[in-house]
Amino acid sequence: MSENWDIYFDYIDDKIASVVLDLDIWQEIDNEEFNHSFCLRLNLKEPNEDGLPIEKEAEVINEIEDSLIEFLDHRNFINVGRVTTNGVRDVIFYSNQELKNILIDAAHQFVKPAGYEFEIFGIEEDETWEFYYDFLYPNQYQQQHMGNQQVVDSLEESGDQLEVPRKVEHWLLFSDLKMMKRFIKDIKKEGFSIEEEPNQVNEEGKYTVAISRIDSVDLPSINEVTDLLIEISEEHEGEYDGWETFVLGE
Repeated sequence: MSENWDIYFDYIDDKIASVVLDLDIWQEIDNEEFNHSFCLRLNLKEPNEDGLPIEKEAEVINEIEDSLIEFLDHRNFINVGRVTTNGVRDVIFYSNQELKNILIDAAHQFVKPAGYEFEIFGIEEDETWEFYYDFLYPNQYQQQHMGNQQVVDSLEESGDQLEVPRKVEHWLLFSDLKMMKRFIKDIKKEGFSIEEEPNQVNEEGKYTVAISRIDSVDLPSINEVTDLLIEISEEHEGEYDGWETFVLGE
């Protein structure tokens, strides 16, 4: 496993889902060798109204999971992430072994004694690691939400009043000057001001546009803003490159 784990939220079958994922595991192991994917599914005992575990149960199943993963890691079953939704947790593994016997033995050793019902099955893939990349791995919007969470956490630790509107600056990259001009025209309609409009490209051959708007930076608010900017920048063949603001204390 790599050190780069993170979490994001999504909806699966109209139910909120928590996805915890090893984002760099594909750099750590041979994808062609570890080409069999498996799921250990367990049913939560007391999920909350969103179908996610409450704090006490979360601690219990996380401890079970840690013991299970450590046991399996030495037997070439590599945990790449987990999905929790609608009262169910799916723990995902990739292995160089085609049979799931070891996974079954591990579940009987670590999961069953805790009184959890479980199911183990293989995940069919048309291409190697298809499930990891197409289902588990976050899309551009979700990746930005993860980055937003890190910035918001940092602001909150500094005593920021997140819901108080303030100036927030954003950066976007464009390869085509005409498309950048069109983006600037359209983004002004959304209430953004242009902080910097480049006349030449950077070292990577991109034009960097700086824009700003008065917004709150609590997570739902800033996610909505970055979703909008990603969408509009993509329509103009551009790329969203992040945001920053100042700490607004009491």
